[in-house]
Amino acid sequence: MSKKYTECSLHGKQEIGLLCTHLAHSLLDRIPVGFHEFDDADLGRPDAWCDHCAEAENQIKTDQDQEAWFVNCDYKILCSACWDEAKELNAN
Repeated sequence: MSKKYTECSLHGKQEIGLLCTHLAHSLLDRIPVGFHEFDDADLGRPDAWCDHCAEAENQIKTDQDQEAWFVNCDYKILCSACWDEAKELNAN
């Protein structure tokens, strides 16, 4: 898969990463919400989610549950530099 890019207003052209909505919003309100990520990435950074979404992930029992969890995470596309900032702010 070829890398995908975004034009960030803060960091210019960067590879992308996906963050759950709670992680994305933590960059605005600066309140840490925990940080979890997949082991590998097919984009610039792996998908990442907060403690709240991690708790919901623990309840997944079916493929339908998995799909609903992904939708409910409401992933946002951010540049890799913003993704890195979110990880630094939220990692335990």
